[in-house]
Amino acid sequence: MLRREVLKNLALVGTTSLLTTVPFLGRANSGAVNHNAVNYKALFKKALRHNPELIGFANIESNFSETKLKLEGKLPSELKGQFYRNGPGKHERGDIRYQHLFEGDGMLQHFHLDGNNVYHRGKFIETPKFKKEESAKQFLYSGPDTKIANSLPVSSSNDVNTANTNVISVGNDLWALWEAGAPSKINPHNLQFEDQVNLGTGSKYGNSLKGLPFSAHPKIDPNGDIWNFGLNGSGHVVLYHLSAKGQTKNVKLINAQYKGTMLHDFLITDRSILLILPSLISERSHNSGYFESIDFAPQMPMRVLVVNKSDLTLKREFELPPGFAFHFGNAWEENDGTIHFDASLYPNINILHKMSRLMQGDVKQEEVNGNTTLFTLHNNGKTSQHSFNDISEFPRVSNHKVGLKNHKLYHLSSAHDSLWSDAVVSLDVDSGKEDKFSYGSEFLVEEHVPVNPRAKEGHGYLIGTALHIPTQRTCLNVFDLANLKAGPRCRAWLPYHLPLGFHGNFVTS
Repeated sequence: MLRREVLKNLALVGTTSLLTTVPFLGRANSGAVNHNAVNYKALFKKALRHNPELIGFANIESNFSETKLKLEGKLPSELKGQFYRNGPGKHERGDIRYQHLFEGDGMLQHFHLDGNNVYHRGKFIETPKFKKEESAKQFLYSGPDTKIANSLPVSSSNDVNTANTNVISVGNDLWALWEAGAPSKINPHNLQFEDQVNLGTGSKYGNSLKGLPFSAHPKIDPNGDIWNFGLNGSGHVVLYHLSAKGQTKNVKLINAQYKGTMLHDFLITDRSILLILPSLISERSHNSGYFESIDFAPQMPMRVLVVNKSDLTLKREFELPPGFAFHFGNAWEENDGTIHFDASLYPNINILHKMSRLMQGDVKQEEVNGNTTLFTLHNNGKTSQHSFNDISEFPRVSNHKVGLKNHKLYHLSSAHDSLWSDAVVSLDVDSGKEDKFSYGSEFLVEEHVPVNPRAKEGHGYLIGTALHIPTQRTCLNVFDLANLKAGPRCRAWLPYHLPLGFHGNFVTS
């Protein structure tokens, strides 16, 4: 009976409500265009001439063939594997430039480390959308904020899936992830797009999961199991439990009654799933874009839904002061059920709209900063929190600590009024002590990932990319986790720059 009910509900949301599954699709396929709209391409081109730091948001025209990189310093011999990163690379076609950074087609970056050398290649993810528009040499589908004249109709989220946010290793494949649709299966050997994953294949769910959102921020247990969520436009959240090979074990709908239209990340402990619902509202009008319509609600508390991992049922709900976070680092649970978690917490949602203004070349914007905040959810229903002063984004913990008590949190930081991040930090969450390396104002720094060959927290390497503005080149940097302030022990230079991306992961050989 329960199985039939779950399948019935999933089918209802997944097939009869596709245009509300991904809330922006209903407007994106209307073809409505504001002919007085700002010319983003012309504005960006003009701004780039005077502001070279915008190069990371410029359009990429073609793939990068495999290149052996020039090394500064010595690569640790035990650091062997594949470092994959994902992010938007195709921002322009013809006379049109996308209006928000989240809209661009995904480009996968692959760094191969063999203990002695580093090699790079980069390839656009050839989703059905990308291949169709590449052939036409123009954008054919409207995006969340960018309206295309006479755009093609959209019947499924897979029609407009850009696969542009994250990449994880699943079994023998790579999955390139987006906010609102199916994972894109990528061949790890040639980076070729193979298919859009049907999450129900080989399980009792069959085709009932087609069209459902699968977020770009899955959490992977130390045992390899994959947990994820997808936000539905109805306010429901779909929860997924998959094996390490991508086989779906359990799926359930939670009626979160969330109308904020954007939920970017979540957390797990060893026993629970945490859905942290930010203080957002959406004031939509006929001409407004999806992202531009999202606003911060300063009187609305953040809600935390605590869900049992064992059966995906809701067990508790907490309220926190108003706030917004794109990203969380980790959560863990005490024996008595007390839950701790961290967030790069913002006092509003200006960071979302900053990424629209950057697309038109606006570098002089209101300061937008997040701070690392530690939260505790107590058994008596009360909550407490503590914030650190350092600016933070893209928090990560070691893979073997996901869902368990962690002592170290790694994140990016920046000076005030920075365009992008310019520093990396190791934060001891128990003492508040920081180990920090500042790249300086000439670098735009991307997410850095801890790699622990011996599965020992605080020992291993921190690896990540940074764009050097004066030379317009990207470099891959390797730090000792125990001594970030000493700077990179090895730096591998590309002879070109990469587009600024979002997320990635290291796969040990």
